[in-house]
Amino acid sequence: MNIVGVVLLVMVGFVNAVPGRFTRRDDGGGLLPDPFPTDDVDTTDQPAFLEEPRDSYVLRNRPATLSCKAKSALQLYFVCNEKPVHHRHHSQQEFVDPQSGVRHLEVSVDINRKEVEEYFGIDGFGCNCVAWSSSGTANSRRAQVKIAYLKRHFENQPLSTHVPIEGQISLQCLPPDGVPPPEVLWLRDGLPLGPDPNFIVSNEGNLLVSVVRLADAGNYTCVARNPAGSRHSETATLTVYVNGGWSTWSPWSECSTRCGRGHQQRSRLCTNPAPLNGGRPCAGDALQKTDCTTLCPAEDGRWTSWSPWSTCSPDCRHHRRRSCSNPPPSNGGRYCAGRDLATANCTGGMCRAQRDRDPFVGFGSTRSEKVVPSSSEGVSAVSLYVGVGVAVVVFLIVLAVLVWMVKRIKSRDPSIYRVPTVTDVVVVQPDLTQGVLQAKKCEQYSDGGEKGSVVALLPPPPPKYSNNNNDNEVRHPLLVVRNGFLDSTDKIPRPESPEGNSSVSSGRGSAFGASCNNSAASVALLPPNVDSDYTVWASVTKAGGRITIPDTGISLTIPRGAIRKGSVSLYLAVLKDDKDRPNLSDKETILSPIVQCGPPDLTFSKPLILSLPHCAVVDSPDKWTISIFSSDTPSQEVEAPTWKNLVTVGQETIVTPLFCQVDPHRCHLMTEQLGRFAIVGESAPGQKAAKAIALAAFAPAFHSSTDYTIKVYCIEDTKAALLGMMQTEEKLNGSLLDAPKSLHLLQDAGSNLCLCLEDICGGWKCKPLANYQEIPFHHLWSGRQSQLHCTFQLERTGKEASCSILVYQRGAQHNRQMLKVNTQYKEPLPSPGQCSVASSVSSSIITEGSTGPLLAQDPAENVFRLTPDVRKQLCICLDPPNSRGNDWRRLAQELGVNRYINYFATKSSPTDHILDLWEAREQESNSLVNLLTILRVMGRGDAAQAVEKGSSWI
Repeated sequence: MNIVGVVLLVMVGFVNAVPGRFTRRDDGGGLLPDPFPTDDVDTTDQPAFLEEPRDSYVLRNRPATLSCKAKSALQLYFVCNEKPVHHRHHSQQEFVDPQSGVRHLEVSVDINRKEVEEYFGIDGFGCNCVAWSSSGTANSRRAQVKIAYLKRHFENQPLSTHVPIEGQISLQCLPPDGVPPPEVLWLRDGLPLGPDPNFIVSNEGNLLVSVVRLADAGNYTCVARNPAGSRHSETATLTVYVNGGWSTWSPWSECSTRCGRGHQQRSRLCTNPAPLNGGRPCAGDALQKTDCTTLCPAEDGRWTSWSPWSTCSPDCRHHRRRSCSNPPPSNGGRYCAGRDLATANCTGGMCRAQRDRDPFVGFGSTRSEKVVPSSSEGVSAVSLYVGVGVAVVVFLIVLAVLVWMVKRIKSRDPSIYRVPTVTDVVVVQPDLTQGVLQAKKCEQYSDGGEKGSVVALLPPPPPKYSNNNNDNEVRHPLLVVRNGFLDSTDKIPRPESPEGNSSVSSGRGSAFGASCNNSAASVALLPPNVDSDYTVWASVTKAGGRITIPDTGISLTIPRGAIRKGSVSLYLAVLKDDKDRPNLSDKETILSPIVQCGPPDLTFSKPLILSLPHCAVVDSPDKWTISIFSSDTPSQEVEAPTWKNLVTVGQETIVTPLFCQVDPHRCHLMTEQLGRFAIVGESAPGQKAAKAIALAAFAPAFHSSTDYTIKVYCIEDTKAALLGMMQTEEKLNGSLLDAPKSLHLLQDAGSNLCLCLEDICGGWKCKPLANYQEIPFHHLWSGRQSQLHCTFQLERTGKEASCSILVYQRGAQHNRQMLKVNTQYKEPLPSPGQCSVASSVSSSIITEGSTGPLLAQDPAENVFRLTPDVRKQLCICLDPPNSRGNDWRRLAQELGVNRYINYFATKSSPTDHILDLWEAREQESNSLVNLLTILRVMGRGDAAQAVEKGSSWI
């Protein structure tokens, strides 16, 4: 080996022994010194990163660039996937900070698509930066390098929609998959939405408009973008429409007649606001007419001109006449003064033998002449006086006979609603125009026998409950009929009212079973306008429960946790007084019982569910516009309460205080405020809605010897209305003749209801022209009378009465009902002094149900099918939203309560409130199995498993 070779070997060894001083060139061209600074450097400083590499993405064919920056470093390079990156990938810069004199190094490296695709490590392709100096080594964070992409198609795009002004709308947008996850923004008419608190973009990308304004109308586009590019959804057009509103009424016009009966009118315009963008026109009439009567002034009569004189008569007299018709007296005016006939001598005084009989006009006689009455004239006067006296005596005798006959007829003709008492019987004849039937309370001595201790008559008890099967029974949803008569012989005991001031766990008024022994303690718990006979009450704790009025379908469900602590006394009542019914327009109609629950000043942490039956025919729900009316008039007010429309179904907003779920036969109201409630409906624009009414025929328990009266009720087809009608008739000693029938299609804007008495036989006949009656349609649809009825009068010719009552709406005779009447007449009224007597008409109609008093409150185990632990697990599973949509929103859809999904979205736990409503609606034994099926169909096995574990009996 020559000397030159030895020198080279020594230099190579020296280079290897002192790293960092020299580097070998890649092209084999020799050694190059490292770019170390020439000035002296403090090697005691540790290298520190001024900039660390960040995650980056490879875009199509453009490589990802990673860079880092360090100070006090002698060498700076990248290590990717635990391997140093070749130097040719580096771009290195060096400079010295002029203020501190510290040396800075900056290095960058490019990573291409091929390198990332060829790496299959678990952690993904990553690089970190290494800074080295003689004092030590520093490593930066690991930066991820991914291939960026953005798919083309949106998973969910916004749809064009119409929304009313001041409504709420949510435009759906679910962006396409991409790396990194794309950012969502919205464009309106091609321009980005500016900052506006009225627009809220959810985490999923949906656009929620809190209160829609006219300015918010336009074309909306959802944009998804990331480093790989951007995608635009299809454009959705948001149309904001305005429903028409009436202006104020104009003043009434002048009466059409100057005096007497006429009419006046007033008008209004649909301009407040005018319909816009397809909004509904104003509902109602633009013109109103009313009758008016102007008192006409009294006008005295005036004479016409005298007629010409008549020809001269044989007695030398002629005459002329005039009439009081110029004008005639009118409106109480006075008749003309004077005579209408004038008589005069027509011979110029030549016929003096004739006496002038005209006191006003006499020719040939003087006023000074005296007339001496003859004896014959005196006799005539005496005869006149005797005749007048005889006539007066005869008149008095005839009058006495007539009075005696009237008293006798009245004593033999008692009314169907006579209530026998010790001293008096008050007869109330039913009439179509009569609002409320009344009867005096029967008074009797108390059990102790002391006079002056008077108690009210106990009305006849409600029909006995029975579940017996009989071949002769005709079953009805409410009643069972045997042979067509009402059984009023069995009584239901009334549960005792709470005594003293002790708290009541549960109790009940008679609940459609009347009684006279109400305790002061139970009544003291109720407002003065609530009748304890139609009220139930209970004391409820945070465990919750359900308060029900038996046999009416009315209930109040208190979910678990709605009451924060302690116990609260609640009551639930049916208001039967006609003054408690709301005043409605001609288009509106009552669909449910009038219910009051309270006390109204309580607050709850969760909504309570009030369930009410309704009589609307909802086979086509778009025919109805259903509203919830509420009244907050204090219960102490004597006047009729003031009602207001609290919410219209389908027009809710996020500030609406109540949610209404309409089922085929019941409505469920979720509310945190108690008070008076009623369900009111009207036909949707361009539609004709229909509701069901119940028909029932009653007859008096006792009849007169000549007449037999049949009363036919036409009321809302709800159990509460039927039980109220039965209670009223039992107080009046009426007997049901046939099972109540339902007339399902009473159509809006239809004709009157026709009732026709047919097939009369058995010794009775109808009075002439009295076998057909009509009830005006507006009395049935929007009238304020809760127990509307009409009567038919039969005349007796035998012992038995048999007939049929055909009921139909004019113009819709295909929808008709027939009530059968077949009864045996029995003889007369009870003796005076009897306060409670058995019906003289045999009857056997009984009501299905329990035979004893029912508790007002159902125990929690009968109300809540889900334990608190199971409910908590379901809320954990279903409350968080997911991209598949099988969360609480899908649960609401499967349960049919997704009509206004934003009501649940505003709650802290939507699932919890949906399950509260589900437990109030579903009262069948298999409801829990149906819930399990729904959860499995949703693909939520975790939720189904939680229900199965918590309910081992399934």
